Amino acid sequence: MGKFYHYNLDYCELFILENLIVKQIKEGEIISFKHIDELEKIINKHFKNNTLVYLSNRTFSYSVDPLVYKEASKIENLLGIGIIVSSDNNINNAKFEGKFYEKNFEVFRHFDNAVTWAKRVLNSHD
Repeated sequence: MGKFYHYNLDYCELFILENLIVKQIKEGEIISFKHIDELEKIINKHFKNNTLVYLSNRTFSYSVDPLVYKEASKIENLLGIGIIVSSDNNINNAKFEGKFYEKNFEVFRHFDNAVTWAKRVLNSHD
């Protein structure tokens, strides 16, 4: 594994790895279009023309405007989004949100499975 970066933003913690972003949103946040703009800036800074997959580790309770997934679909080098959840209720919410994302989207109960999936998505693009 190469170099990685960590951001502790006001609404989340963010880890940048070789071809992966792992994000953990803080309790009670509301994710909206402004967060997509910030994500896109970080992607442009760290990935430029390289492909990546985004994993959301849903440890805490927060709200997501599902239309942000339509905007995230427009980020060209973002190949997929994986959501790691801890409860059945969160699975249903994430699956609903996934209907708004136009690329690879999966929901997982375990982080390791999400990383394996992300590698598959990245390898299928090469």
